[in-house]
Amino acid sequence: MVDPVPVPAGMVIVIVDGLGAPYIYPEHTPHALDGNPLEVPSFHNLSMLGTTGAKVSVVRAPQTYTEAGHSVLVTGNPKALSDTVRIPMSTIYDVAHDYDHLAFGIMEKGDSSSICDEHDVMVHDASNSMNDPGMIVESTSSASSDNVCMHIKDIMQDQALKLPDQLQESKQSSQERYDTYDRWTLTTAAQVVEYMAEEAPDQKYILTVNAGAVDAAGHYRKYDGYIGTIQGLDKDIVPLYQACTENNIAFIFTADHGMGFTSSDSKGGHQSDTYSGMDESQMVPFIVHAPDVPVKVLYEAYGQEDIAPTVLSILNLPNGLKNSEGSQIPIKEHTTLGVRGTSIGTVELWKEGKLIQQASNDNDYLFIGLDRKERYIVKFIPDDTRSKILEQEIEPGSDQLVVFSMDTSGSAGADYRKPRYIIGAFLIILINIVGLLYIRRILKSNDQSISLSMSDVD
Repeated sequence: MVDPVPVPAGMVIVIVDGLGAPYIYPEHTPHALDGNPLEVPSFHNLSMLGTTGAKVSVVRAPQTYTEAGHSVLVTGNPKALSDTVRIPMSTIYDVAHDYDHLAFGIMEKGDSSSICDEHDVMVHDASNSMNDPGMIVESTSSASSDNVCMHIKDIMQDQALKLPDQLQESKQSSQERYDTYDRWTLTTAAQVVEYMAEEAPDQKYILTVNAGAVDAAGHYRKYDGYIGTIQGLDKDIVPLYQACTENNIAFIFTADHGMGFTSSDSKGGHQSDTYSGMDESQMVPFIVHAPDVPVKVLYEAYGQEDIAPTVLSILNLPNGLKNSEGSQIPIKEHTTLGVRGTSIGTVELWKEGKLIQQASNDNDYLFIGLDRKERYIVKFIPDDTRSKILEQEIEPGSDQLVVFSMDTSGSAGADYRKPRYIIGAFLIILINIVGLLYIRRILKSNDQSISLSMSDVD
């Protein structure tokens, strides 16, 4: 800890499938494809989230459908699909696992097999149906030996058994059924947060939650049903939000894509050419409540690919995403520096010529609480070659991961002044000189031969 900063105990990422930012952000007015403005009611709780946290006004999804949206969200790659998620160290979950975080998922949609495989424990609707949901609970082989994971699995299995009966209390395709579907997801998530706070407060984790009813309502219940389902979400989001804030859990509210409508009396869409270019389909909300994240509104435009590195920043984890093209959104006051070496060694952090932090006996370090505006120099001294100091300057602005090896460092050039390198360089130069003289001799001999030949002709 370079400067004392609050650190979250975990994170909940709520992905509302199909929720366009223009429908819940008061600074935007949604329009239909025919150009007419669409009326929206006041969403009290969703508005509260935006005014009491950090909100990014414009975030655009590069691909406006569910598989791609979730893939971009977790990889930071604007062209990502489910195959991209499978690449090692390509997701926020890979980085989090690398720092001993667990990954849990409660997903009604967006549950591609690659996304499921990233989670230690996951419950998802294999049928994507509110009439006949097929809730399946899965866990990794390593989770079977983890008591915390097994208790989370029990919670998910118990909740999965309750959902069919809850849905049967309302008519098919009714507003209440859509609301119940999302309410189940948010309630299950709140139970996971409360269990972790009570039984495993020191275990950090990411809980990904996909609420799928808003997207379904846009497709099947026209614009009124879409807005009605957002109203249900507005009412039911509060218990999960409160569970997070009361237990020092970072809370993120976003979407995979939005939804466009040809008119106020039409069904919606988002993937086809008709809708994919609309602001209502591209723009997604991004709201953050977390320690060390002040209340603010950022009006600069960002891409959905910028969310993944920002998520890691909020968790105080360095951006080690392998295929990310996103940039960290500057919503935090401080940054994090990860330092890794290929062997055990000592790491030093310097600022303005002064040593401010030092640690030993490891090859993997995290410096938390760096000033975003300051420049630092990090040095790594391997135990097996203590005469060789590896050094790198850290630019201000965002989280970074520095990997030192014996082949790359700021001082590596000093090796080439050692005697064996000087002798080697001299020999190479000598060989080149001899070669040039030999070539010159051959050319001169050829010139003489040509002159003799011309004399014979004369």
